[in-house]
Amino acid sequence: MLEEFLGRKVTAPVFAKGWVDVMIDVDRDRHGKEINERLKGERSGGLPWTIILDADGNELVAANAETGDEHDGRNIGGPVAEWECAWFLEMLRRTAGDRVSADELDRVAADLETYARPRRR
Repeated sequence: MLEEFLGRKVTAPVFAKGWVDVMIDVDRDRHGKEINERLKGERSGGLPWTIILDADGNELVAANAETGDEHDGRNIGGPVAEWECAWFLEMLRRTAGDRVSADELDRVAADLETYARPRRR
């Protein structure tokens, strides 16, 4: 579901300006499980699990939300719930630097809401 969202007409060009999407299949990719264990460690949540790294491979922010409420530490997975979408957008805001403008991030936020709303339970 996350891959589908990142490929949308509005989101894809903005995402491409600031991030490189690398999907690792823990079951099929060589060393996939080891990479997942090294990066995720003991953090909770299933798949998908997202982490944003800098160019040197250092963690900038991960999909385990820092919400300060009942969602704190939970994996956002493929963001659909309002709190999941909010954390995913925060991950982008924290790592956008000067490559992606606030207006572009607002467009991604609107596109995520359009995508996620009908998928909410």
